[in-house]
Amino acid sequence: MSAPPSDDITRFLESWTWYRQLPANLRALTLSTASEQRAEPGDYVAREGTPCTHWYGLLQGYLQMYVVGSDGSETTLYCLRTGEWGGDGSLLKKELWRYDLRALTTAQICRIPAPTFEALRNASIPFNHFLSEIMNARMGAFVSMLVASRLLKPELRVARGLLMVANERDDGLQALAVSQHELALICGLSRQRVNVALGEFKRLGLVGIEPNKGMLFVDVQRLRVYVTTEGQAGFESG
Repeated sequence: MSAPPSDDITRFLESWTWYRQLPANLRALTLSTASEQRAEPGDYVAREGTPCTHWYGLLQGYLQMYVVGSDGSETTLYCLRTGEWGGDGSLLKKELWRYDLRALTTAQICRIPAPTFEALRNASIPFNHFLSEIMNARMGAFVSMLVASRLLKPELRVARGLLMVANERDDGLQALAVSQHELALICGLSRQRVNVALGEFKRLGLVGIEPNKGMLFVDVQRLRVYVTTEGQAGFESG
């Protein structure tokens, strides 16, 4: 269900440098055509094979980009986090969605319609620079996930999944509101296997778990070292 732009949408757009650098007419166009969408866990925001009609900015929550194999198995391509944008690749190629986009958690979404997206792309250099940056970052994440799914043991796949939903600009201890079920979907593993990996991370002092609150506390810097060294770095039990 969508609604006209709220104060949250206005603040969200104004937080981006590319938006603040737009000429007044394009800022007005963007704000007037933006809409807000709320999705509950399991809700589909976009479906494979349907037209791509919007660019999505995530104010809050997690959205999972994934594909389903002929055997029904799911493979996560990327997990959009709070403060990220998605759908730009399909809009640029003017193609149908090639994956499903589903809410992992309750999500608050800013929707920019395709004609507005195209107007920004044709008129704004800062906007195009922003698109290049986010698409390059996402390509790096895709490569990492491919390596993880093909070559790495389950613990490293879970570690990479945690880093995918963490704030990459913050190396401190982060609280992640992601459940073990949601993490299992991201990693393409069973919930039981994810639980085993989290238990190992807890033993190593990389992760703290508060099951009653549904929170994971992740030491991002140490977890990144764990991934970089493929679990070979020495860690003392926490």
